[in-house]
Amino acid sequence: MPKILNYGRQSVDDRDISAVADALETDYLTTGPRVEAFEAMLCEITGAEHCIACANGTAALHLACLALNVGKGDVGLTSPISFLASANCIEYCGGRADFIDIDPGTLCLCPQQLDLYCRENKPPKVVIPVDFAGLGADLAAIAELSKKHGFSLVEDAAHALGSFYQAEGERYACGSCTHTDLAVFSFHPVKTITTGEGGAVMTNDRSLAERVRCLRNHGMVRHDALLQQHGGWAYEMSSLGFNYRITDIQCALGVSQLSRLDRFTNRRRQIVSMYNHAFSKHDNLVLPHQDLALNACPHLYPIRLKDGAAKRRQVYERLKADNIFCQVHYIPIYFQPYYADKYGYAKGRCPQAERYYSQALSLPLFPAMSDRDALRVIERFQFALGSASSHRKM
Repeated sequence: MPKILNYGRQSVDDRDISAVADALETDYLTTGPRVEAFEAMLCEITGAEHCIACANGTAALHLACLALNVGKGDVGLTSPISFLASANCIEYCGGRADFIDIDPGTLCLCPQQLDLYCRENKPPKVVIPVDFAGLGADLAAIAELSKKHGFSLVEDAAHALGSFYQAEGERYACGSCTHTDLAVFSFHPVKTITTGEGGAVMTNDRSLAERVRCLRNHGMVRHDALLQQHGGWAYEMSSLGFNYRITDIQCALGVSQLSRLDRFTNRRRQIVSMYNHAFSKHDNLVLPHQDLALNACPHLYPIRLKDGAAKRRQVYERLKADNIFCQVHYIPIYFQPYYADKYGYAKGRCPQAERYYSQALSLPLFPAMSDRDALRVIERFQFALGSASSHRKM
């Protein structure tokens, strides 16, 4: 039986296991020093001033929207080519999620389409561009639009820890919040590093950081005047928050993983380069943007089959039979019954996103893949392509 290769998976070693075991032997299993250490490392890596680690990436998005006071009657815009959470976080707050088409090259939210939306409609409360597959969105251009139209900006960097983007000749880390109010990360097992489940909110705004930190912990505050008046046990809830905390056990794993971020990034880039070299010879394929192997820490390898609607399912099933489990990232969010039924969003809303979706297939990409694994994916994918074409001609 061939080795199973999923589209993504965690890379955990003995150092990670030891770090978790050490955390279990301390006095703090949650809200302790390892959470603070993890947050400090994320600030150091990105250059952002504040980090609030939390339960997962979805919680991070929700907290970001809450901190910006997204509420009933507010519109939030994001990319349709993302996981559900990029839109759902707006709905959680009582707002309405709508969608801006993607740039067909980068597969990220298109600034020109965003500008058009804002000129033809009431500007949104918040825009959430997604760093798709690890490639940074055009945050500088979108930041200019935020000044022009007056919306807040949250970078969904769930795919992009370790990635960089260029703006006006300068290089910025994804999650730095140089061009955004807030940014979020996810540490799910298929992401760049993992804490099992986990997320983080980044910002350079102290007041936003304090609000996110409060909302992460039930909305509770403990300040000196309160403690002096009532005693060391006192707390008060000034706003309705959530239990979105992360544990020291998880953050011990996160700190250990972050120490190998450069290694993870380099290995992902090596695999992307192997794929690009092999697949550039095929006229019927569209490779990911070239920056995925240069400035990004690649999270996905989304290759496009030009006649994908006709053969993608066949290729997917043939690879599955070889224990190579690909994925499609993503079904446009507004295709989902919740959005289609609630708002009447119909197919054709974002043509570039829909065209990409009809062609896309994400091949296995994770640091623990050997060269032999990558060559096996290349060989079986090319075989599946040829087999699907032959089948179609019969």
